[in-house]
Amino acid sequence: MRFDLGDGRICTLPVTVRRAVDRFSAVSPIAEMQRRLGQKMLLVTSYVSADMAERLRSHDIAFIDTAGNVSLRFPDALIYVVGRRAPAGSVPARRARTASPKQLEVLFALIADPGLLNAPYRSIANAAGVALSTVNLALDDLLQRGLAGVGDDGKRRFSDWARVVDEWATLYPLRLRPKLASKRFTATRPEWWQRIDLQRYDAVLGGEAAAEKLAHNLRAERITLYAGSATPRELILDARLKADPAGEVEIVHRFWPAGLTSATVVAPSVAHPVLVYADLLDTGESRNVEAARQIRSKYLAYHP
Repeated sequence: MRFDLGDGRICTLPVTVRRAVDRFSAVSPIAEMQRRLGQKMLLVTSYVSADMAERLRSHDIAFIDTAGNVSLRFPDALIYVVGRRAPAGSVPARRARTASPKQLEVLFALIADPGLLNAPYRSIANAAGVALSTVNLALDDLLQRGLAGVGDDGKRRFSDWARVVDEWATLYPLRLRPKLASKRFTATRPEWWQRIDLQRYDAVLGGEAAAEKLAHNLRAERITLYAGSATPRELILDARLKADPAGEVEIVHRFWPAGLTSATVVAPSVAHPVLVYADLLDTGESRNVEAARQIRSKYLAYHP
């Protein structure tokens, strides 16, 4: 988008469009995109509330919405308008498609194994552990929104890989993560998770612990495990974990089938990088966001 500031001064900003930005957790992926781009960009969306405007400004994200709220800072020019209400009916309803928990499970399976895009729908359903109708809805949505496309050879491919990664990482903590059963514990032995054979218990690391193994520049303070149950008895006993609602260890019921081995191919006993990336961004902590950026650059930056 080009802005004429007068006296021959022109400023051009790349634009990112979001139908709605109504959760603070959606800001970090936008800020991450801006950092990767290496220049300021403009968020265009349907409506920005006063609280959201402050959050966007704190991340140095310029924005403009359909209600007339705007935040633009140029050399010798500043425009900041907030508090205008959205016209009735102007804010679009959220899409139910790949934003639903089950369809996010389909998208995760496709990210973990992009070759599934060209598999029969029933094979995709089995790999993701969902109903066949869920796969139909998810793939139709990916194609309609341009996240996936069909080439001249008739094969389906991701056509906007970066957006696929951003969308899943943004929606996972909002839609899918709250649906997963989890339990918190306190560990009686430090570094226990580095000494135990998690593969024996069909468990993998997520969040900070996974980042410590993948990025090597983060010391985990909280340990997240994804397992076949939120209370895997044998693992809890062998690791000497004690139930504690405020504990630093969280065991989350895994949402992908055990057969989706491509979900853990990067490193032994570590969840797929896109899940680790989403876990880290969701914390909003600067040290975790930095680790997330490194993981994205190393494992998720290139089209599969």
